[in-house]
Amino acid sequence: MIIKGAMICDANGEQRGDVRIENGKITQAIRSILPRDGEEVLDAENLVLLPGAIDLNTRVSNGILSKENLLKLSHKAAMGGITQAVLMPDCKPTLSSELGLELLNAIKEEFKAEIIGIAEAVNAESKKGLNELALLYKKGAKGIFAKSNTDGNLLRRACEFAEMFDAPMFFACEDESLSANGVMNDGELSSLLGLPAIPTLSETKEVAQMSEMARFMGVKAVFLAIAAQRSVEIVQQLKAALNKEKNQKVELHLQTSIHHLLLTENLCSNYNTAAKIKPPLKSESTRKQLVRSLKKGDITLLTSLQSEKSLAQKDLAFEEAAFGVDMISCFMGLCYTLLVKTEHLTLSEFSRILSFNPANVLGFAHKGLIAQGYDADLVLFDPKATTAIEDMESPYCDWIVYGKVKRVFVGGKEVMLQE
Repeated sequence: MIIKGAMICDANGEQRGDVRIENGKITQAIRSILPRDGEEVLDAENLVLLPGAIDLNTRVSNGILSKENLLKLSHKAAMGGITQAVLMPDCKPTLSSELGLELLNAIKEEFKAEIIGIAEAVNAESKKGLNELALLYKKGAKGIFAKSNTDGNLLRRACEFAEMFDAPMFFACEDESLSANGVMNDGELSSLLGLPAIPTLSETKEVAQMSEMARFMGVKAVFLAIAAQRSVEIVQQLKAALNKEKNQKVELHLQTSIHHLLLTENLCSNYNTAAKIKPPLKSESTRKQLVRSLKKGDITLLTSLQSEKSLAQKDLAFEEAAFGVDMISCFMGLCYTLLVKTEHLTLSEFSRILSFNPANVLGFAHKGLIAQGYDADLVLFDPKATTAIEDMESPYCDWIVYGKVKRVFVGGKEVMLQE
């Protein structure tokens, strides 16, 4: 198959041209390709061809691991221009078991966007002892997830496994004793609304500790869904020290969610549970600081922070409602609206953040670019299209989102998208 006449954009640049796909791989990406007899040709004039986005932080609906919920997540991810989604293991039943990973393997042919599992470091039920990480790695786990308040010795041992497998550590940084019963950001608005708050310290102190853990153990670390500018500063200080030491072994990657770059805690006014997200939405000044950090390259990863919750769990008093947001089906459009339309990043920079950087984190050498030999995980995107969000339960109700995913290819096969 040839995709013809698109604006081809990846982390290496932008050019108008054609792409040939054979056996799930890109075999040519040049200015013009002459079709062979009988070869399928797809006219992509006026569209942008991008590598599929890779989201390193997603969860299944209501935290319930089932075939139905996995297929739902996979479909919504593809609608949002995501061709690979990393599933967090903190679900029920846990993904950190042979059965959990075998379920992913058993239904992978039914997926639209590919779903990848990672293993939780510590046994979720006993909270004592490591999971069978070597076995889970053989079953397909692509990284190790750990809460920052895990016992230090267990964290050290988990990092040893990560180093052995050359796999990333995914750190969820939260001091749960500080966040306790908090439901939104600690600030003037939480006081005005009379709601228990989550202090920024509950994140930043844990980021500092996990930074030192990563440095000492020499691992690749991903700091999941960072929402405080101070967290960025802590990691950048350590990266500067590592550069002085010429230590290239340790990798520190900061991730934030698209929602923390577009929304603020003001959305919680009137006790709007659609804005109840964890980590909590912050102030406008913090939002602007995080956007600047992304543009500077201090933050290199974006996530949809997908964690769909049913209306029964959201349509409650603010304190009782569940944390969660369900906007993965609009992910690429939301990112385009912020990064390209508003902040004027190039499409190449856009693609680097959404595709190339997360592919590198996972160690996938043949994903994230549009070049010969790379996997044909591709998205045809219309930058001129707009979508009005009318869902009353969405934090983006009444927003206009710029850009729209038109067609998605995973492993060279087109994924059929339905609204």
